[in-house]
Amino acid sequence: MMENTPLRKDVLEDKQIEEILFRAVNLFKKTGLTDLAEKWDKILKMYVGKKQLT
Repeated sequence: MMENTPLRKDVLEDKQIEEILFRAVNLFKKTGLTDLAEKWDKILKMYVGKKQLT
């Protein structure tokens, strides 16, 4: 019997990475580090875009 746990684990890890990036952007904005917020926002957008292509 095949289990789908590896696929499920990958999906959960992808969501966690996206959440971490999103939280980092929000934290940098709240602390006034706009340069870092913009850089991390760009990383987040690239990550989400790449994920949608695959």
